Amino acid sequence: MTLIRTLSTKWAVAELSESLSKELAKDMQIHRYFSGATTLDQVADKVITLTMAEAPELLKDGPVDQWTLLPVMSIAFQSMIVKSLQGDAMSQAEHLIIPVTRHIAQQPDSDDLPAPYRAMKSRILTLYQQWDAAKTEQRNASRNMMRHQ
Repeated sequence: MTLIRTLSTKWAVAELSESLSKELAKDMQIHRYFSGATTLDQVADKVITLTMAEAPELLKDGPVDQWTLLPVMSIAFQSMIVKSLQGDAMSQAEHLIIPVTRHIAQQPDSDDLPAPYRAMKSRILTLYQQWDAAKTEQRNASRNMMRHQ
């Protein structure tokens, strides 16, 4: 039974990853983040895996669409921000979650965008700015330590 459950879970992740990849690929500017060895599919798979672990209820209604894209990316984004600030090693796919989510949050709001989504976009952008400032401070502190040795 364990094997069947494992295969079922992997199948669900694969299907959800594919729907996330398709949703992300609709934005032609997203493709500029994937000029290296990491693919959009790899990032989508990582995002879905993180979301399934942290907030599976976001994915219970099926494929990722325009309304679940931001919440799903937000979960993975927050996880990667924490991992980065803790100094843990990150794969390229994990690192790419941060700028891709920021890119999505920076997109102009449509008139029918619900207030909670607007608030989520704002929180993502604020968290990104705080993360960027913290990483800059860490780099500067590291440089200063190297100078004084």
